[in-house]
Amino acid sequence: MLTCLIIDDEQPCVETLEIMLKKKFHSQVNVLSTTTQPKEAAELIHTHQPDLIFLDVEMPHITGIELLRSLENINFQVIFTTAHQQYALEAIKLNAIDYLLKPISLDELSVAINKCITRKQQHGSDLVNAFLQQIKPGNLSVKRISIPSNDTTQFVPINEIIRIESQSNYSVIYFTSRPKLLVAKTLKEFEDQLLPFDFLRVHNSHLINMEHVIGYKNVDGGYVIMNGNEVIEISRRKKQEVLQRLHAL
Repeated sequence: MLTCLIIDDEQPCVETLEIMLKKKFHSQVNVLSTTTQPKEAAELIHTHQPDLIFLDVEMPHITGIELLRSLENINFQVIFTTAHQQYALEAIKLNAIDYLLKPISLDELSVAINKCITRKQQHGSDLVNAFLQQIKPGNLSVKRISIPSNDTTQFVPINEIIRIESQSNYSVIYFTSRPKLLVAKTLKEFEDQLLPFDFLRVHNSHLINMEHVIGYKNVDGGYVIMNGNEVIEISRRKKQEVLQRLHAL
């Protein structure tokens, strides 16, 4: 049997998952404790030493990934939970770490639990450590992205991208030291590719690199000021998420 913790800032999500586990998977999983306070999570993990944690990706003040980075020792498996499909990070899939998209289905939960049971004797926590090594900031800063343009493909360091702006089915990429580039890819395609590297969609038309944010302007819905003093509008729907990410910088 797997012992587990549930860490999610939304109480209804915690309760729903706990009910599913206790009713449908009581012979496979024992829920030791739950919390909606990410700041309490590290102490709970230290106290209970679980086999597995269900961990929300986006939480106030600290993300699930930042929480994992803050721990001195990881000797458990992780199943990420998220309400946003774009947070099904490519790095998670590459490292065979599981994620569940809310609302969580019983079938997907069963598959994830069975994987964890299989890996329990196979050092499943190594996957978590490998994942964190892959996405730690020092590694991300040297990653490159391939950008097709006309008859050539450029391989550009991700940290040179300041922002990307949508133009219908095309995107305009703005760089730190290169001319802007028009690319025949949608902003959604770039968003899916770049979210693991601290990019954020702040508006239907704008994807920004948080590394290049130099200021915030609290007018109307709000604006971020980017490297080069470009001012980018934040949609009202995205304002709270943007502010949370800015506070975490």
